[in-house]
Amino acid sequence: MKTTWMAALVALALLGCSSDSPPGANVSQETTLPDSPLARLQNVSLIRAGDGFTLAGYDNGTVRWAHLSLAGVLTGETSFALPQPALVGPVFAVTAKSAPGDQLIAIFVIAATAGGYELSAVAQTFGSAPAAAPLVLAPLPDGTDPATVQLAAGAATTGNVGFVAWGIHDPNQPNLHIPVNYFLLPADAAVTTAPATWRNYDPANPTPPWDCLAAANGKTGIGLSVVVDDPNSPGKSEWIAVEFQETGASNEMTYPLNEAVANCQIVGSPAAAGSYFMAFQGSNAIGFATYYPFVSTNDGSESTGGSVTPRYPVLPAASFGGILNLPQPAWVAPAGSDISIGLSRTSGPEVHRFTYDGIPHGGALALRSANGQSGPVAAWVGSDGVYVTYADQVSAPGTTSNQRYFSKIVSPASLP
Repeated sequence: MKTTWMAALVALALLGCSSDSPPGANVSQETTLPDSPLARLQNVSLIRAGDGFTLAGYDNGTVRWAHLSLAGVLTGETSFALPQPALVGPVFAVTAKSAPGDQLIAIFVIAATAGGYELSAVAQTFGSAPAAAPLVLAPLPDGTDPATVQLAAGAATTGNVGFVAWGIHDPNQPNLHIPVNYFLLPADAAVTTAPATWRNYDPANPTPPWDCLAAANGKTGIGLSVVVDDPNSPGKSEWIAVEFQETGASNEMTYPLNEAVANCQIVGSPAAAGSYFMAFQGSNAIGFATYYPFVSTNDGSESTGGSVTPRYPVLPAASFGGILNLPQPAWVAPAGSDISIGLSRTSGPEVHRFTYDGIPHGGALALRSANGQSGPVAAWVGSDGVYVTYADQVSAPGTTSNQRYFSKIVSPASLP
């Protein structure tokens, strides 16, 4: 196990934490991935599928992907060219052709030959060539501005089916009510029906327009989330998440927050016994919220629970040198009865731990960075820990390049 404890101590000092406070999380596994075109990419998707992950990224017209084991072994790296110009995306789904997780589907928006735009996909199976031409999943409505299209994609944790969701959010038409469309994707993205819809608008029962469409970390892996304005509390947001089964059945929950979500920066993950944790960026701080479902007592009555409790702020911008330096929440995870929040920082990702009522518990943990020039974080919250990958800029005589780390972070139920 490798950890940069000097960097961790510096981070603790900057945040006003006591250096003798034990870290609130530990790096239980850390791997430097072998140098390759995929490992050097700044931005990648980390998709839980089958017996491990799919690591996928895109740069200069080329999609690159490989299988990444839970132990950090990267195998089968391959690539293919994406039709150009890809105006939105690509985002990545994983599905099963012959085995769970053996096929990647890249989804993107491209100009249609007859005019307008269409959502298209290219699938590639390990060991095979990609399809010769992209598959059209759906045309976009006439007059669509590609800059207003939001995409999200991913896979079931089994690796048997992928998913893609898309919709239009036009900031110049804030009252535009267009639903989120989605497909569950079988092998080769060979969908046979029209897309299903979510967040449909009923004029008789108005709901606020959605924004910030994203894939949501969940138990099945097939999850989506959006942010809406809280209709009962001006200036505050609601986070709405839906999780699908591979059969298409779904379960939706609305989580009201006590602050407006800024820059679409919000993450969530399920915790024990039906609870759910969220971490989000507000106007001048990072906060978190916890949801605990109603619990029936032995006599059948309901005890306390069933509501969202936000804690804002817990990481104020001033702790990081001002609002311009406020990091992005990269993940949130349970830590016993505590909550741990992972932050994406150029100096290296950090993990902070809090009690349920917002009190720091243990010291911050700083993940390694050679020169304090790390890239965006991709993370998956599992029942056994949080899997994290990010690129880090390194220097050698006469050259600068990226290397990629893959780590497993655990936050023990209780601290020493």
